[in-house]
Amino acid sequence: MFGRFCYIVALCATLLLIACVEDDVRRGNDALRIGDYDRAIQNFSRALDVEPANRDARYGLALSYYAVAEEAEHLKTPTFDLWNRTAREFDILSKVDSSGRIDANYSTCLFYLARATMAQNSAANVLPLLDRSIQLDSLNFFSFNLKGLILSERGDKESVENAKKIFIHVVTREPQFISAYVNLGNIYWDEGDIESAWDTWSAGLERSPKNQSLIYWTQVAEDSLKSMVLSGRL
Repeated sequence: MFGRFCYIVALCATLLLIACVEDDVRRGNDALRIGDYDRAIQNFSRALDVEPANRDARYGLALSYYAVAEEAEHLKTPTFDLWNRTAREFDILSKVDSSGRIDANYSTCLFYLARATMAQNSAANVLPLLDRSIQLDSLNFFSFNLKGLILSERGDKESVENAKKIFIHVVTREPQFISAYVNLGNIYWDEGDIESAWDTWSAGLERSPKNQSLIYWTQVAEDSLKSMVLSGRL
């Protein structure tokens, strides 16, 4: 009889804990929805203290930290610690949720973390972060573009060729990604391939007619080509 009583008490306690976790997750989602990120983090964390593998609480906590870091980006404040914490939360979440629904946000988080890391230490190797970002979301052209920039700045032939392939991939898959036209044209220009630079910048200018960088460099390349024609070098 006493054993049955203990079982009932334990069951009631378990049900109470489950109910508390559900309430914390609900309050966390409500706070997240209205932008009360501190309170959202508090509620999701409280739920995870009881149930560390709760997928909804993990997801809500990761999104809360993501929102805080994104807000800091808009305010132009240092963001490394925020994106680093957010990435850790997404990493933990990935062990709980294999559905793929977090992949795009996780990928974007890693892009921002790579950028924040470089802002803090320009010599840091962030390529592994960008590779992981691209692996999570093959349409994250911001990560592709940043990887291409890093490789192009290394200067060695293999890195520059890989950078060129990345930028070509971006403009082929996403023709409105204007930065890739600028960066690809810059590589051709540095190589002395004025025609390819002009072709690339002109293509970008067609899609973004008011882009001042493309306006300027397309004209520079055009003037250079005219000079080469007049001098008999083309």
